[in-house]
Amino acid sequence: MHVMQSLILGIPIAIAAGSPVLVERAPTSAFGLFAYGDGIGGAPLFTTGDGAFIGTATHSNDSQAAQVEFIANSDNSLVANPNTTAANDPTWSNLTFSVPNTTSSSHQVGFSNSTSDDNRSGSGFVFYGDFLLHKETSGDLQSMWYAVPSGQDNIWTLNWNYTDDDTDGKVLVTLKTTPPSKAVDDASEA
Repeated sequence: MHVMQSLILGIPIAIAAGSPVLVERAPTSAFGLFAYGDGIGGAPLFTTGDGAFIGTATHSNDSQAAQVEFIANSDNSLVANPNTTAANDPTWSNLTFSVPNTTSSSHQVGFSNSTSDDNRSGSGFVFYGDFLLHKETSGDLQSMWYAVPSGQDNIWTLNWNYTDDDTDGKVLVTLKTTPPSKAVDDASEA
């Protein structure tokens, strides 16, 4: 079963927009996102105010690091605020979650004060069940998330569009609103 789960989690998703099997279900209240992949079993998504990371925010060397609590907007953008019950009191708030588009030289997923940027997409995020996908302008749904070790123990940078990245140690991940069944203090323990 573990082998099959690893195979399923490791397969990038590109789904035609008209697929009758999938039913879109955006969360109706604030939610966190959790990454699942080989060796990453439900690590929470956090930010320092610009880049997106996977792991425990309190393990970061940055005082602005906090786990993210999202709100889904009607334009399919995700607005991020710090989950201050789980961390310190950072100065960032109301940031838009975004993925780099194909013209961007960076692969890191990030946060900004705007949904419009020529090199990033801050809208088009849809949920099917608990899974976060991105809807391209063509209408195709994609899940091209991957994690790269950050240099800090058990913290990864969250990236998009693995097809153009040959970084050693990258791990394909899925993002879900479902937290792990047991609390994760150290992402490698999940």
